[in-house]
Amino acid sequence: NNRAIKAIDTLGVTLASDTLISEMPVGHKQFIEIAREIDRKKTKLLVLDEPTAVLAESEAKVLIGALKKLASQGIAIIFISHRLQEIIDLCDKLVVLRDGRVIQEADTKETNVRQIASWMVGRQVAVESEKAEEKSKSCDDVILKTKNLWVDMPGETVRDVSLEIYKGEIFGLGGLAGQGKVGISNGIMGLYISGGKIFVRNKEIKLNDPNASLMEGMAFVSEDRRGVGLLLEEGIDWNVTFTAMQVQEKFILNLLGGLIKLRDDKAITKCTEDYIKALEIRCTGPKQRAVELSGGNQQKVCLAKAFAVAPEILFVSEPTRGIDVGAKKLVLDTLRRVNEETGTTIIMTSSELEELRSICDRIAIINEGKISGILPAESPAEEFGLLMLGHVAEETADEVTAEMCR
Repeated sequence: NNRAIKAIDTLGVTLASDTLISEMPVGHKQFIEIAREIDRKKTKLLVLDEPTAVLAESEAKVLIGALKKLASQGIAIIFISHRLQEIIDLCDKLVVLRDGRVIQEADTKETNVRQIASWMVGRQVAVESEKAEEKSKSCDDVILKTKNLWVDMPGETVRDVSLEIYKGEIFGLGGLAGQGKVGISNGIMGLYISGGKIFVRNKEIKLNDPNASLMEGMAFVSEDRRGVGLLLEEGIDWNVTFTAMQVQEKFILNLLGGLIKLRDDKAITKCTEDYIKALEIRCTGPKQRAVELSGGNQQKVCLAKAFAVAPEILFVSEPTRGIDVGAKKLVLDTLRRVNEETGTTIIMTSSELEELRSICDRIAIINEGKISGILPAESPAEEFGLLMLGHVAEETADEVTAEMCR
């Protein structure tokens, strides 16, 4: 008990050593975990992975102070965090990693939050200049609106999101992992319990009902293509056409005035072959099972399934995750082409900011389940980086829309 009290006191927090862990708030549990490590007599190196993520601001300050004290006692600390001001306040040096590689090393006294943010998000990406002209016609036509949307998706909780998305635009949802960007599309499509309000063409639609979303002309390409997006043991043809057949009664032959309904195998094969060609799906033919395809080709099948229902609104979540560079380019080019040729409104969720900036008109950055800000895709990369770190955008959503529509 004395050891526990001493370790807790080192952190500068007031906690009873005999309190049950199960009865503690999350922030206090975090302090206990750290106290456990520093209690070890031979501790020379302490690695902390996002230790302040679950702490209130006041608790985080206490922890930073405690870590400074430990460092002064000769304990080396590796502090992993996306809260850049905390890194500057605590650390002597920093290393920025992106895509598994070291991008930059620097002395924290010689840098600032904005500079670090620019290293995190990477190079500037050229954005097609004609986008603003193409989308200006539909800026007064709101096709999808969310009001105070919340979604209870484990690891991707959405707390309060209000958005207006315009007909014919490509709208991006970005942010760091676990901040809620993935939860938005999953909640709207009824895959996780959600609340608030959703309007399509000014008509409120029922929440928590995937069929209602599909009937309103929405389609979804999930980030979990194997678990949600595909019928792995079925052929490509069945995967591509099943949703359209079930929801819209496409690929159905009506005989005797509709008394008898048969599957139109000829139409199914023709549709599948067309998408195999258009999306360059590498396979042995329409009947090959989805489970036998590579990750990139499975993703193309997911896109084909969504295109087959000819949606007005298409949600695509992490469309290039786990696929090679060539497949990534084809997927992004296909989304852009479908948007231009059919006017389909696309809401794209991605962890790759560069991809969002290469294809989107506007991008919303989600942080801690809420919108940090909405910026035009051609905005400086560091502006997006700051939003990811919780800095609120100075420019309002209305100003961004007005700029896009000029």
